[in-house]
Amino acid sequence: MSNQSDYHLPMATEKAKLMVYMDQPTKEGLAKLAATKNRSMSNYVETLIIEAVEAAIASGDIPAQSEAKA
Repeated sequence: MSNQSDYHLPMATEKAKLMVYMDQPTKEGLAKLAATKNRSMSNYVETLIIEAVEAAIASGDIPAQSEAKA
């Protein structure tokens, strides 16, 4: 008998996790903003991060992913 569980639950996503700490008023504001976009807070934060990374690549602040791997 192996030490691993016989139960294998599928992961909801293959995406990486990120933990963020913020004060309560900021969290409440984020929840309201996400709701106005009809998105979860997690999805809204992901969207904001994607936009920031794309803008940084476009401005040359950071290299594109393909350039970073080279």
